[in-house]
Amino acid sequence: MQTLVFLSQKGGSGKTTLAVHTAVAAQEDGARVVIIDTDIQESATTWGTARKKARKNTGEAAIPEVAPVAAAELDDVMAAARHDAMTLCIIDTAPHAAPDATRVAKKADLVVIPCRPTAFDLAAVDSAVNIVTAAGKPAVFVLSACPFRALEIAETRAALEAKGFPVAPVPITDRRAFARAIATGRAVTEFEGEGKAAEEIRALWHWFKERMKHGKSKNKDHGVSRVHEPRKRRA
Repeated sequence: MQTLVFLSQKGGSGKTTLAVHTAVAAQEDGARVVIIDTDIQESATTWGTARKKARKNTGEAAIPEVAPVAAAELDDVMAAARHDAMTLCIIDTAPHAAPDATRVAKKADLVVIPCRPTAFDLAAVDSAVNIVTAAGKPAVFVLSACPFRALEIAETRAALEAKGFPVAPVPITDRRAFARAIATGRAVTEFEGEGKAAEEIRALWHWFKERMKHGKSKNKDHGVSRVHEPRKRRA
């Protein structure tokens, strides 16, 4: 089982949004996914509850499963996930919880640090970088909730690259499809399977997948394209 940790020490960075949408994209790609929600706000858990309600009448399984867990219980829950043959564990962390964040980061095969293209978000990135560095784990930045074609995107990318971790080649644009999907317990790949938001999330997942496959041995972009061809929605 591989573990992907979404970490930010600033609220509103898009951490939970990326976590749940990535989880569904990975599941559609054949992974057996569990989401572990260590954030006391339990935003991912709220999404999981909405997903169960929406699928109750259809008979569809409300997967991936979302488990709200205190950081101190993480080892036991991850062990149970391995026992259940999960192949991917996605952990959503709490902002402003450095001791727990360090504990969680140490479990990661890859840490994802979301950053909106704003001065406040960029200023908050250093604390996450320090946590990941202390944990000795590989990490990447993702530009999240980006205004369409804003100049700040390139400026923020350059600033993040200077901090030493790779930046995902596909920025995640601030699109209404993300919020609309979340509100119905879905992900964008299910809500608008042929849309731009779904295309971005699939491309991001494939980039994460490549980085986890190559591990620490390669710290440069593996040549994953910025845009993947959208897949047809599964029946």
